[in-house]
Amino acid sequence: MDRTKLKNLLREENTSALKPLPHDFYNSVDEYIRELEIEINRIQNPRSPEAKILEDEMQSAINDVETIFIRRIRKITARATSNSFSNTSSKQDLDKLLPSEKKVYGSTLSAIRLARNELLEPILNPTAPETKVYDSMPHRIDGDTEDVPAPTCTARAENIAVNEDDSTQDLEDVAKSNINEEYFVVRILKDLPTFKAVDNRDYTLNEEDVVVLPAMNARGLVKRGAAHLINKK
Repeated sequence: MDRTKLKNLLREENTSALKPLPHDFYNSVDEYIRELEIEINRIQNPRSPEAKILEDEMQSAINDVETIFIRRIRKITARATSNSFSNTSSKQDLDKLLPSEKKVYGSTLSAIRLARNELLEPILNPTAPETKVYDSMPHRIDGDTEDVPAPTCTARAENIAVNEDDSTQDLEDVAKSNINEEYFVVRILKDLPTFKAVDNRDYTLNEEDVVVLPAMNARGLVKRGAAHLINKK
């Protein structure tokens, strides 16, 4: 990775379209920034023009990779939101996502569908019988199928839209971390810096994201006015 390649990738992300990233993109950027740090430390005079140029290049790289991340997350969550109101699962652009980005897509899609089934469907279909959504079901990520334990929730039977192509590996990680932990679904009201939740996972959240958070963290964000509680998981 170098400055030119990073700037080109940043320009490509300045559209609504999802572009594929190199599979080692974030590792390459990390190595690039570390190399700049080493070069800066080798310069004996930190006020020299050479040191200033390298420092500016390093800060620019940090800003660029953060911007790329934010733009891609917004595109991913927007697609998950759109697909959550479809009866069929759309695979459009999903092959362009990195493995971790697929987890974001799957987690967001599941959270929105959970909230929709709990809150919206009883209004749209008041006469439909209630049923349990799912206790476990197969999910496919990159062609691999596995049984993933998922939370049980109540919804209207005729409107359950859970598809085996949905990526919900993120929910599996939550279930394994602490099966007795209580989680809430919340809508984020403003951009938040990355934080480590009580489930020992890092979260980077932006305004209008719909996410599943541990109850303690969800209550804290709601109390601070940074999130709105949608539904208890």
